[in-house]
Amino acid sequence: MSDVRSQIVFSILLTLLICVPAAAQSGSEPNPEKLRVISHNVWYGFTQKTEPRYSDWKRWMKAQSPDVVSLQELNTYTEERLQADAQSWDHPYCVLLKEDGFPTGITSRYPITDVKRIRQGFHHGLLRCRIQGIWFYVIHFHPSDFQRRIDEAALLKQDVESLPDENPKVVLAGDFNGFSPADKKQYDSDELLVPFFQGLDQKSRTARNLNDGKLDYGGIQAILDQGYTDLIDSRRSPQLPFVGTFPAALVSDQDHGTDRRLDYLFVSPSLRDQVDSVAILRDPCTEMLSDHIPVTATIRLREPDAKESVFASTPELLQETGAGEGPAWHPRLGLLTSGEGNINQLDLAGRQSVWMRDAGSNGLRFDEQGDLVICQSAQRRLVRRHQDGSLQVLADHFQNMKFNNPNDLAMDAKGRIYFTDPRYGDRSSMEMRDDSGVLVEGVYRVDPDGSIDRIITNEVDRPNGIAISTDNRFLFVADNNNSHGGARKLWRFDLNPDGGIDPATQRLIHDWGSTRGPDGMKLDTAGRLYVAAGLNRPNLPHETADPPTAGIYVFSPAGELLEFVAIPRDETTNCAFGGEDGKTLFVTAGGSLWSIRTTTPGQVF
Repeated sequence: MSDVRSQIVFSILLTLLICVPAAAQSGSEPNPEKLRVISHNVWYGFTQKTEPRYSDWKRWMKAQSPDVVSLQELNTYTEERLQADAQSWDHPYCVLLKEDGFPTGITSRYPITDVKRIRQGFHHGLLRCRIQGIWFYVIHFHPSDFQRRIDEAALLKQDVESLPDENPKVVLAGDFNGFSPADKKQYDSDELLVPFFQGLDQKSRTARNLNDGKLDYGGIQAILDQGYTDLIDSRRSPQLPFVGTFPAALVSDQDHGTDRRLDYLFVSPSLRDQVDSVAILRDPCTEMLSDHIPVTATIRLREPDAKESVFASTPELLQETGAGEGPAWHPRLGLLTSGEGNINQLDLAGRQSVWMRDAGSNGLRFDEQGDLVICQSAQRRLVRRHQDGSLQVLADHFQNMKFNNPNDLAMDAKGRIYFTDPRYGDRSSMEMRDDSGVLVEGVYRVDPDGSIDRIITNEVDRPNGIAISTDNRFLFVADNNNSHGGARKLWRFDLNPDGGIDPATQRLIHDWGSTRGPDGMKLDTAGRLYVAAGLNRPNLPHETADPPTAGIYVFSPAGELLEFVAIPRDETTNCAFGGEDGKTLFVTAGGSLWSIRTTTPGQVF
């Protein structure tokens, strides 16, 4: 009886301790358009392999800028510690389920109400609350008993049916420890998974991972039978390889079996059409944050406020050939582009000519002195062409290894040059490797004194376009591997004052899935990012285009997709601002050149 009384008192105290700072109480409740939700099992509350992963994890979470965070395995956590963690990513509100065993918790940018903690019948317990009109359930089902997971799903259903809303908006977020029937094909092809669980069941009398020697899908099926949508499964492309959420590389020194999906985000039918984006956030950074990979979804709460278009015209075709890549504007020369092996010029009078023959170039950029910095992909180097026509080699090797094919470049306020070095096509002549001998397609920085540093090694798959935010705080990298199953993602990193990145701040801005990924990109003076990406015709089996996706994608400084304008040519490769007022966006696409007028001038240099 004393234990029960203690649990009741603790529950009351936690309810009173929901972190609500005075500043948050005094302010009016905001009316956000969207909620970005992240769910993550953090592995024993960071009691194992604590540092640097705990510090990295908090910086990573802040970089993601979530609105709601569902957490599992907060072992040894107190309410005060969860509050301190939440405040590190700017969340003033949080709730902890309990302080014993394997607690769950939730943090939020917005007030948390209607908190309920359920211990009875659940192996780890169930935490329920309400945020912005949505009921959130933090899930951590039984880890080794398929029947207990089915029973827990039934108890969950009972609580949802007790909610006061007639058609409640519900999100289930967490570690379900179960197998989805949507993944059965993957698991059937995995010859190691069943033997792994057979071994676990033999080691423990109480373990029931397998049902009559087979994987059991009943726990997740019970959730699906209640009408919930598995968000990850609903948005997966059949052209992409399977991606699980456990085990991560952090525990590769232990035997946890093969890749599987244990972490889920489910929504009720009333929210299904309000989901904007979903992702398993699996990348080199998150592989080392926990044994589980985080999952995320963005839920639209209301229709967005009316916004004026950033474009003041529709795309206009300027020329059919000679503009494959690298547009760069100069107020006296006009526009330079890379195409047909040369650097071509479209002068201020609209005349076309070859400006630099046999340049073998890709990305182009004028520096503040008016000299042209060139990614000479064919020559595997970065050069500067001075105004007198002389060439200065800025970088052609790193640690006695030749670059792959320098592709695109950006510059910061200190005059430092950043460039990407992917390899498309034949890889037999690649020399660039890391200290362990793994091939590298990296990102490099050239300082004004001529020194060269590698700032991204294997954090991205195949870096292509690159840009630096107007305030020099962020580095954007287009990850565009057009091989089957390759990454087609736009990443953002915090850029340190010394010109390096903080790998723990890696954030996924947009994922193009199975179509052509992001290529070149530029910013306007308001900090919006204009990204060339996509295809109009499929390049099977590597890239899809259903529907057509080629064009310019515009993202807010916070990383929200604002607008898309289609370019009716394949493939959209790069863009640059120019014109007399800086409000013309030039776009290269399949050798053709297009222009679009914008409402805001761009960063020309």
